Amino acid sequence: MTDKVIRIGCGASSWGDDTAEPKELLERTHLDYLVMDYLAEVTTSIMRRQMDRDPEAGFATDDITVMRDILPLIAVSGTKVVTNAGGLNPLACGKRIVALVHELGLQDLVRVVIVEGDDLLPELPKLARKFPFRNLDDERPFSDIEAHVLSANAYLGARPIRAALDLGANIVLTGRCVDVALTLGPLMYEFDWADNDWDRLACGVVAGHLLECGPQSTGGNSHSWKTVPGLEHVGYPVVEGSADGSVVLTKAPGTGGCVTRATATEQLLHEIFDPHAFLSPDVTVDWTSINLKECGDDRVSVTGMRGSPPPQTLRVSMTYRDGYKTVLMWPYTWPDAVGKAKMAIKKIEHTVTRLGLKLDATRADIFGMGAIHGARASLLGDRHVEPLEVFVRFAARSTHRESIQRLAAQQAPMHKGPPGLAGHIAGGRGQVTPIYTHWATLISADQFSPKISELR
Repeated sequence: MTDKVIRIGCGASSWGDDTAEPKELLERTHLDYLVMDYLAEVTTSIMRRQMDRDPEAGFATDDITVMRDILPLIAVSGTKVVTNAGGLNPLACGKRIVALVHELGLQDLVRVVIVEGDDLLPELPKLARKFPFRNLDDERPFSDIEAHVLSANAYLGARPIRAALDLGANIVLTGRCVDVALTLGPLMYEFDWADNDWDRLACGVVAGHLLECGPQSTGGNSHSWKTVPGLEHVGYPVVEGSADGSVVLTKAPGTGGCVTRATATEQLLHEIFDPHAFLSPDVTVDWTSINLKECGDDRVSVTGMRGSPPPQTLRVSMTYRDGYKTVLMWPYTWPDAVGKAKMAIKKIEHTVTRLGLKLDATRADIFGMGAIHGARASLLGDRHVEPLEVFVRFAARSTHRESIQRLAAQQAPMHKGPPGLAGHIAGGRGQVTPIYTHWATLISADQFSPKISELR
């Protein structure tokens, strides 16, 4: 058994995260690996929209900004980067990174390897004859959307990342993979864990889960936020992994936030449905087996994880075109701000009827009187306090673009009453935007042979 400890830090937990964080983390502490997670279901929808305009788009452009900052650092320190910034177009993203490597004169020090093979779209008609692709959420048949699908990507696991590191990669760039694979892959590679060493693989999954949401595990999402020091700039998390599968959660010295049993627990509960069976492509993890213990300042040991074989299926994320939408917003002021807001909703709904707009769905909210909590707001009781100001939001969707365009043009006419309208939020008229909707489904895991290739 080796005493080697591998330090893996999180540099990004979503597309749109602070691009300065990765460099700051590398400057504060030594890392063997920096992982950056950019993908969510909504992210791939945005990428698909960008690819409609530019076939060379479809990846997390923030990663290029980050790489320009950190390439000189990792070339010297030896820190390796693992990221899913490739999104729907890892090849285009990889070419941009390689060009940057050459621009900085680091081509002899940095090797870029990409992982492809998650894209089902080229074979989708053939696969649809073999697999039902029913919607995981409501069991709708795939035939409802098949003609409108724009992207289809399977969530790959950690093994392709391990294979990329076997090729000598300094930067591993993937498309769609499960978030935890970014951390599990390096641990499998460094400690040579077997593909069926279920307990150790479970430890790697838990480590990845602690990192994937960034500073949520270091106090950034704590319900005890009033007691979290340095909340204005919470440090990003670091895990220390050992060959036996034990993990320590910590953070860089001198950063805000804190690492406690409570902050670790809050992140571990994130997006957990069946605590006895957390599913990943590499292993199924029993979340109830996790033991947490504070072991020093800003250090929590994570041990005891138990794993079992993974499911025989992979989750698939599809994006399909689903009509158009517009969102209109108006602020109203005291006195009787709520009354004015209700009248505004009545007025816009009357306008929809008067113009004969063909809308598939609408939603009206008044922010300032329970719109976020919805029906649960009634649990707070009637406070009899008139708000000084409220916002009305009216949103609609439709497969009829002309109806959405006509509705969007009603932003400005609302100034004709009720009185007290204090400007508008969305400009002179609302924006008309296409809707790209997510379709979650399953496919047999044996359909995939990921492609691992170095870019020069």
